[in-house]
Amino acid sequence: MFGCYIKHKSNGVEKFYTRSFNSAFTLAEVLITLGIIGVVAAMTIPVLSQKLSDQKNMSMLKKTYSVLQQATNLVVSEHETPEYWGMVDNNDAVVTEIYNYYKPYFNMMRECQNSEGCWAYPTKNFDGSVYWSAHETSRCQFAFTLVTGVNVLMDIYPANMISTAGDGESFGMGNINYDCLVFWVDVNADQLPNTIGRDIFAYIVTYRGLQPAGLGLDPDSVGDCEAGKKGWMCASRIIRDGWTTKYLN
Repeated sequence: MFGCYIKHKSNGVEKFYTRSFNSAFTLAEVLITLGIIGVVAAMTIPVLSQKLSDQKNMSMLKKTYSVLQQATNLVVSEHETPEYWGMVDNNDAVVTEIYNYYKPYFNMMRECQNSEGCWAYPTKNFDGSVYWSAHETSRCQFAFTLVTGVNVLMDIYPANMISTAGDGESFGMGNINYDCLVFWVDVNADQLPNTIGRDIFAYIVTYRGLQPAGLGLDPDSVGDCEAGKKGWMCASRIIRDGWTTKYLN
């Protein structure tokens, strides 16, 4: 409610009186306005939240890549290049030995030597299919959680899965003729979505050192880092795109 003064002159005498105006909104108008605000918020807040989450994940991935790369360089300086490590897929003794190569260079808050507790299941491929439903000791996998809150899983894969670049389960690293160590990195640890290509990414140790999966592809190729495929080669695409997940947009 507000008013104004109005001057009126009668018989030579000026008089003032006020006129009031009702400026209040009706209940219906208030409800409509709140409804519009709610709809706009519901549309924009999830998008902004996802962008912030993606930025945080990429920042953590970049830091972890640097940690793994430095550790690999130190291990190579002590134990030669990986083609001489005698790596064999699904061999507990070999995985244990290589894990012990790396262990002194990682600042961990928990470790799981071929046991549960340091990796989130189920782990899914980019296309939504389940890659690992639960931990199995027959895989001979070692996992640990860094003090930064990132889960890392170490596993050895056969040469044919390392080098090929098909639509199946492979890393697209080019011409590699020996089994290789793979680091799977889950940037947000036990939180969802636990999906390769979204919050889980692969790095391969070859004679060239630690490299992102998909590095052996043609620079213009997206490999399997697209909708409907496995997403194993997304690590190299992220780096090409300036440490962003443009392919998710």
